[in-house]
Amino acid sequence: MANFKDFLGHSRNYLISSLATGGLAFISIPVYTRLLNTEEYGIVSVFLGLVSIMASIMAFSADRSVSRYFFDQKGELDFKRFVGTSSTLSLAFFLVNAFLLFTFADALGKLVGLNKEVIYLIIPIAGINIIGLTFEQIYGPLKRSKEVAISSISKVALGFVCSIALIYFFEEDKFYGQILGQILSGLCIVFFWIRLIKPFFKWSFDIAYLKYIFTYSVPLIPYALSGVIIEQFGKIAIGNVQSISQAGFYSLALTVASIVNIVIGVTHQAWNPYYFEYMNSKNYKQLDEDFTKIFKLTVLVAFSIACFGQEIGLLLAKREFSKSLNLVPIFTIGYIFSQLSFAYIRNFGYTKKTHYMSMTILFSGICNVLLNVVMIKSLGDIGAAISFVLSYIIMSVLAWFFNTYFVKLHATSWKSLLSPILWVSPFYVLLYFTFGLESFFLEVIVKGFLVGALSIILFWVERKSILLLLITKVPKKISNI
Repeated sequence: MANFKDFLGHSRNYLISSLATGGLAFISIPVYTRLLNTEEYGIVSVFLGLVSIMASIMAFSADRSVSRYFFDQKGELDFKRFVGTSSTLSLAFFLVNAFLLFTFADALGKLVGLNKEVIYLIIPIAGINIIGLTFEQIYGPLKRSKEVAISSISKVALGFVCSIALIYFFEEDKFYGQILGQILSGLCIVFFWIRLIKPFFKWSFDIAYLKYIFTYSVPLIPYALSGVIIEQFGKIAIGNVQSISQAGFYSLALTVASIVNIVIGVTHQAWNPYYFEYMNSKNYKQLDEDFTKIFKLTVLVAFSIACFGQEIGLLLAKREFSKSLNLVPIFTIGYIFSQLSFAYIRNFGYTKKTHYMSMTILFSGICNVLLNVVMIKSLGDIGAAISFVLSYIIMSVLAWFFNTYFVKLHATSWKSLLSPILWVSPFYVLLYFTFGLESFFLEVIVKGFLVGALSIILFWVERKSILLLLITKVPKKISNI
């Protein structure tokens, strides 16, 4: 991989960032499952799921064009004015949607099983997230991943402390403590974000920029909702159809499986600047080599979490919260196809033909909603997990279809990406039979053997470069400790 050392450096920083943000629910499991009862944990899970959906549309995605325009800018002042226009438009959209959300809070709350006072709290969290996204949209293309990691760690550490303190403050309805703690930490970190955004910001409201934003960003609304709907709608539907507590159990299993999604997020953020460089220079050979390695890494991590996800969940959470941990292997399959779809979805953004992205995501999201409505009633939470996988399979097929026959831009071939899936498939079958072993230690040994065998098969071609990397880098790292 070209610039592999730099890529690893950014991956390390983004890994820290992802663990601190997307992994918040994961690293806080041992504490929150002991401070909150199952219903309160379920309320927070449904609330955070709803926040993910609403935060994606509160600004109508007007803030998502900054990173793309970075590569089209005509100069420093031009980029500053674009950021100013984007931010002004985002603020206007946010204020309108915040008013609508406040007005219809009671109706929305009844639909998802939350009271309107909880719904009101979506507004400040969504506003904080919009500012944070603008910060990431600027510093990602700049390859200044260190600042992104620092802000994420600070926000999470402060949020965790504030949440714990406020949970103890409430004698009942302790879930308010966790929610308000996140708001308080966000308000503190906003000043850090604004300070770092300021050098790249100039007040502006230019019509030419508005045309770029509406052409590129607004069609991205379905994209912004894509993974959010597929990941979050299941828990919201379970909370409505079954119980809030069951939604919490489902959320815990999804949180454990989302370790795979953290890896996906890390590779996307770290590799995105290189993707644009390869596409601009038409270095398709290097692009294919890079993404194939990234995809094989995703497959290996997914299978590893499928193997040990239940043990991770039982280790972290109280046993009464672990009723849905059997869903973890199913979720990991969905994440594999999620990564596969991005081999083609990236091209829609690169060519600015985001309407294909919208059609792909919108259809997948609609399928997810319909599948959940039908399958949860008959299969319960297993139905929601299967809907999760099927939705991502549909997304990957549609993305390949639109890129191949309409966008017609180079992407890593479907055949080369299906190869790792074919290799891992029999391993998932073997994994199913290991769950029936009576000896816990024998089960762990067999799972470890399966992970080791799969890693050798997937990375056999790269074995020499990996060995060389370990020989040259690991001793140096150890000597520096």
